[in-house]
Amino acid sequence: MRFYCGIDLHARDCFLCVIDDQDRVHLKSKVSNHLPSILDRLERFSPRPSVVVESTLNWYWLVDGLGEAGFEVKLAHTMGLFMITGAKVKTDRRDAFTLARLLRLGAIPEAYIYPKDKRPIRDLLRRRNRLVFLRAAVYGDLRRTLLQHGLFGYSRDEIKGLSEAEILHDLEHPAARCGGLLELERISLYSRQIKDLEEMILATVAEEPLFDLLQTIPGVGKILALTIYYEVGDIDRFEGPKQFCSYARVVPGIAQSGHTFRRGRGSKQGNGYLKWAFSQAAGLAVRFHPRVRKFRQKHLARRRSKARKLISMSIVAHKLAQAAYYVLKDQVPFDTELMFRP
Repeated sequence: MRFYCGIDLHARDCFLCVIDDQDRVHLKSKVSNHLPSILDRLERFSPRPSVVVESTLNWYWLVDGLGEAGFEVKLAHTMGLFMITGAKVKTDRRDAFTLARLLRLGAIPEAYIYPKDKRPIRDLLRRRNRLVFLRAAVYGDLRRTLLQHGLFGYSRDEIKGLSEAEILHDLEHPAARCGGLLELERISLYSRQIKDLEEMILATVAEEPLFDLLQTIPGVGKILALTIYYEVGDIDRFEGPKQFCSYARVVPGIAQSGHTFRRGRGSKQGNGYLKWAFSQAAGLAVRFHPRVRKFRQKHLARRRSKARKLISMSIVAHKLAQAAYYVLKDQVPFDTELMFRP
């Protein structure tokens, strides 16, 4: 007899359900998020149950702890589970039982268990990414403040270089000055934190030849190379470049019903950080690499729709994602002649 355990994990507690190969329930238990308590309940079974955990935001400690204790653990993809079950009635008991039953049937949509030793750097890069977006939002707030007071002469780049003296000179009302100075302080704080994170990441990361190889791709510098490398993890988990590009969200979605076939905006399934990285690389590559710029102009000229600029940049991002796949897979530098043929 074999046992299968589904764990419905929450922020403070989790619900365990253990079944056998006949779907008979042997354990239903709500447990606080305390690893020894969970192990105590599971180690009562012989043989040890296989375990599945849904990939909620706090799965690290549980999956790592179960794996280190010798349990066979799978991580279930949340979106994949919803597409399979789509339950109208949803409770912790039912979720845990459903997980256990899908595990028994071999129908778990598995998520990738990212290597434990690389997670801190990946998560730090994601934190840096969020700080960049927060800083950009504050730049937007400052620009709106200036526009509200009739100050139209500043370009976006000039706003980034504004000083406290200029804010005090240009804004007359004390409350407006206070708001402008607060936004400058936030920009300074975010910029300092971004710089500190970058220095720490670059100092922490061991010498890795793949970083240098990724930087041979047009538009990819140190931070983008690190982002791509740490978001990908093991490149061998992808069957080929199509699967990789789909995961990186650089291909359009497809809606088909009968003879109706429509391409459109992609779904949000996949890795948003990779999408951001390749979109940034595409913009830089078009600006600074003539061959890439010519490739983009060719696709721009083929289209007449309002979205042609966006579509052509998406095609460039797709090309760069394909290039990154082969650079990581074959461990070779980027070859312009192969990727952007005339």
